[in-house]
Order: sequence, then C-alpha cells, then structure tokens
Amino acid sequence: MWRVYSGDVSLNRLRFDSSKMVKKIISHEGFDPNTNDNDIALLKLHSPLTFTRTVKPVCLPIIGLDLSDGRQAWITGWGALRPSPDKLNQAQVTIYSREKCKSLQVLGGQVTESMFCAGKLGGGVDTCQGDSGGPLVVKQGDVWWLAGDTSWGIGCALRNKPGVYGNVTYFLSWVHEKIDSLLYSGTWGWRKPR
Repeated sequence: MWRVYSGDVSLNRLRFDSSKMVKKIISHEGFDPNTNDNDIALLKLHSPLTFTRTVKPVCLPIIGLDLSDGRQAWITGWGALRPSPDKLNQAQVTIYSREKCKSLQVLGGQVTESMFCAGKLGGGVDTCQGDSGGPLVVKQGDVWWLAGDTSWGIGCALRNKPGVYGNVTYFLSWVHEKIDSLLYSGTWGWRKPR
C-alpha cells in the first residue's frame, strides 16, 4: 500500500497521521522501460490533501510556458547525496535546448520529444537515485509551474550529463484525459453533466 506524505522536509519527522493513502496509480500506457519515453504517472488519493502554510499546490503548465535554453528551474527530492538522506534537498538548475541535450557530447540521441534535460553542464548539480518522479518547477511571476518530472540520467551530477525530465506540457492532453475519466466515471463521486 502506497502513501503520500506532505508538509515536512525531514523523513525522520514524517507522521503516519499526516499521510494519505494512494487509491490508484495511473501510469502512461505508452511508457517504454528501455527508453524511458512517456515516463509519467498520476496518483489518485483516497482523500484530498489539506492545503496549509507548508502544503501548497503547484500549477500544471500552460501551453507556451517558457522552457527555453537557459531558463532557470528548481528540483527537489530525497535522492542520493549520502546513504539515507533525511532532509529534502533542493537545487537550482538550467534547462537546456533539446538540440543541446541530444548532442553527442551530452546525452546523444536518447532525449525524445516527451523529455527535456536540465542541470549544470559543468557538473555538480543534478537529481539522482531516489529522486525519480519528483518535480522540476519554474516560477513565472508569483506562480510555480510543474514543468517536469524527474525521469533518468547518466550517473549523478557528472560533467555534460544533465538530468532528464518528462516534459509535463507534452503530457497535458493525457493528464486532462485521465483526470476527466476519473471525474466523470464516478471514481470521485461526480457524474458528467448532461
């Protein structure tokens, strides 16, 4: 049974009563484990999160959200820095163009249309094992947008090997289709208006 915890940045302080049970995991039907193409999933919780000072939503991206070469973004996760990290880590990274990501000296042809890469080409900053599925966000004005989900990488924080993220904008139609099917199938207790 999977649980979602929210509102804290320390794994040692997580409380069972602050968690929500996952009711359903909706994986992308086109996920390819060999290429990591279509590496995205949605979680349907048994009950909604309660938003507080430390639990806030992030917005789904809008079509045309600026993810151009050089754009700054932020990543978070409990991934490998040392054995069993306790604190949620965050770092600022740079988004790179698909052309730069696909270049032979960076990631070769492994970055598909559903992906983008971000990090520091000089190395030293990256997501790593344990961060998969975590967010890459960008800020525009006062709004935080979910631009990517941590997918894969070659090593961690290596020179010319930025992390690779699922491009959430690419998946917007899929996300809306799955949410609509949950909303109007009775899964959330709602029925499609006639």
